Amino acid sequence: MIDIMQFQHFHFLRPEWFAVGLAMYFLLKYAVEGDDFFNRWKNVMSEEMLAAVTVEGNRKKLVSPINFAKISIVLGTIILAGPTWKQQPSPFTEDNSALIIALDLSETMDQSDVQPSRLLRAKQKVNELLELRGDTNTALIAFSGSAHVVMPITNDREMIRHFLDSLESNMMPLTGKAPENVLPLTKRLLDPTQVPGTLLMIGDGAHSETALKFGDFFDEQNHQLVYWAVGKTASELSGDTGSNIIAMQEDNIDNLVDESNGRFIRMSDTAEDVDRVNQYIENNLVIVDDAARPWFESSYPLIVLLAVIYLFWFRKGWTISW
Repeated sequence: MIDIMQFQHFHFLRPEWFAVGLAMYFLLKYAVEGDDFFNRWKNVMSEEMLAAVTVEGNRKKLVSPINFAKISIVLGTIILAGPTWKQQPSPFTEDNSALIIALDLSETMDQSDVQPSRLLRAKQKVNELLELRGDTNTALIAFSGSAHVVMPITNDREMIRHFLDSLESNMMPLTGKAPENVLPLTKRLLDPTQVPGTLLMIGDGAHSETALKFGDFFDEQNHQLVYWAVGKTASELSGDTGSNIIAMQEDNIDNLVDESNGRFIRMSDTAEDVDRVNQYIENNLVIVDDAARPWFESSYPLIVLLAVIYLFWFRKGWTISW
């Protein structure tokens, strides 16, 4: 299966070659049209008579020297321009990149619009993510009206699971919902790693001040934000008459993510959301401007295709008149 996410940083290493390729294409087109015997006779002979005395060659065929020359120019230009979308792996950065999981433990997370509850569903999803990622650098933060480091960065997922299972909303010293309190803890955890990490927020709401503070934080940092939202929106709860459930604040979360240039994902009943979260985490390092990690040249398969096309020039009569 093709991973579309890996193409989010697609670019060309040497785009100036497109100007050269364009010039070569029009040079070929001009040279071939200028030597077109058929076009020169159109000025002195009607098209009907010219068609009657002319033997068609391979100029109008799809498989022809001219068409293959044009394809060769296009392929050669793309190869020289250097298409790429990922950096070459570096063990020094891959091993140090950390994931900070910030789990909302406010009272709204105990609501049961998502079975068995928002908090229990979030725990299940985090466990699935930990299983998918294996023993990688991960930390756990719990927040409501205040925020606290539950587990500092560790590569032991069983330790994260142990503390995750014990988290409950009633153990928080301050009630309310203040996700911005997670930011100084995140900075303290990620600064020693010296490489971009990911802050994975898991919750059901935010407010306007939160969005502004998150925007300021991520403007100054190379880290990325992924918000994994749990709960039903107001429109989804509109049919539940007599329900006292507080809806997930999707608009506020969207605003927070936009201000932080982050990613927004809704929790689902399948594993698709877990895979997407993991892809965002794995693709984060590609945005680093690190001279020690050169971009991977991805045009090598096109060289084989170009070589196959050039084999046609060994055929007798396969020529272009200049």
